[in-house]
Amino acid sequence: MAGTMSPVGIAVLVFWAGLALSGPASAALPGGDALNAAKDAATGALGELNAEVTIRTRTFVADYSINDRYVIEAARIARRRSATSRVRAFAETLAADARISESELRRVLHSYNVDAALVSGLDLRRRGMISELTDTPAFTRRYLAQQVLAKREQHILLRRYIGSGKIVAVKQFAERHLRQVDELLSTLRRLQHGT
Repeated sequence: MAGTMSPVGIAVLVFWAGLALSGPASAALPGGDALNAAKDAATGALGELNAEVTIRTRTFVADYSINDRYVIEAARIARRRSATSRVRAFAETLAADARISESELRRVLHSYNVDAALVSGLDLRRRGMISELTDTPAFTRRYLAQQVLAKREQHILLRRYIGSGKIVAVKQFAERHLRQVDELLSTLRRLQHGT
């Protein structure tokens, strides 16, 4: 049918749009917060699309651990930049949860001799998100919006692996963490509406 795009075509378009909008200079432009919100939406859509197609264990572990690394790094910036004590405290909660999750996933992989490894750094998309947090004048709003996107992506990753993953111990990890991610996402949305 003319005029429709495949999911791959949409992903490529979103990726290029995100790259075109990325960069620390965008935060300094007039309307930079709106531009940053558009970047978040584009990269969030790409992340959610990627999460929807992830079912292989290696990919799940890599994507999940990158998300945890991002949350920890973003919380470090929130401690320094957030004007509200509630957001700083919740950033610490998110970082602590990510550290626990990372440690538990590492134990599961080791205990069950799973051929997958956690990622120790950030990918290009998350480095761009961190750069934005470092530079944006509307820090709290951008931080909360990014954390909602990160938790939504994590929710999708967990749900998809629970439904289609092959390794029982990793599926059990995903089931345990899905409830926690949903609770954190709910709290983030309340903070967003209260800020």
